[in-house]
Amino acid sequence: MKRTITALGVIVVMASISSISYGQEHNACENPRGIYKLMTLINKQGNTIKAPFDQYKICTDSVTMTLNVDGNMFSLRQNDSMVFNYTGEDPDAQNATATRIFDSNAEHFTLKWWSTTPNHLYFPHNDWCTEHYAANQYSENGKKILDALMSSPARDPKNPLIGTWRMIGMVDELRHTKQELKRIREKPLDGLYTIFTPECIVAIGRNLGRLYPTPNPYDKKVFKVGNEENKITWLSSNLIAVEIHQGYRTDYEILERVTHGTAFDGIASHYATH
Repeated sequence: MKRTITALGVIVVMASISSISYGQEHNACENPRGIYKLMTLINKQGNTIKAPFDQYKICTDSVTMTLNVDGNMFSLRQNDSMVFNYTGEDPDAQNATATRIFDSNAEHFTLKWWSTTPNHLYFPHNDWCTEHYAANQYSENGKKILDALMSSPARDPKNPLIGTWRMIGMVDELRHTKQELKRIREKPLDGLYTIFTPECIVAIGRNLGRLYPTPNPYDKKVFKVGNEENKITWLSSNLIAVEIHQGYRTDYEILERVTHGTAFDGIASHYATH
């Protein structure tokens, strides 16, 4: 079945990036803020091992999000139902198994959480799991994905597709466009983004996403994903219709350019606490 990149984002798929602070003095009892990569963990045998996952914690003042990268696929979830603030290593007086954050600043932090997962390859059962994170560390694909998700929308007159686009709905034809746009804006889709950068396309449907290498520059009327061509109709400079085919049926995904905030902002805002 032939699908566009945004449709793939659906299948495999405002805590603002501005809340991430990098200007802290580096003592070891600060709230971690920024993007941190999992570097090592203590496994259930009690040994410190290199991180078996390409995993990141995105720590803001209002939400903590976890990015896991597996090749070209990735997930972005709120695995931790708490903002990561410094707790110290001592047990919580009210909850002995509460998650602990310590040795933390803008450069690194240690996460200690109580694992109840049975028969896990690395995590102990009914015991502590300790993970060490460091800032400014990325895999190649992790860097591309995070740059796309966390960057403010870009504009390039030579490549008009460059930027962050949000899928707002679908139509089955492009006649009566004004009426159709009014209809879909009444019940807009949520959390579906496609980010075109000079070197890749990143598509995400709230939690699950995929990275697609792509040639630069983009054609204004079509973009390619592998051998698949996706035709574009420009409704305005900030609104496009992407043609998709399912059997004999042709539909159009309506994408609107994001002009404020980032894809991460839109996704994280559903989980943020204020």
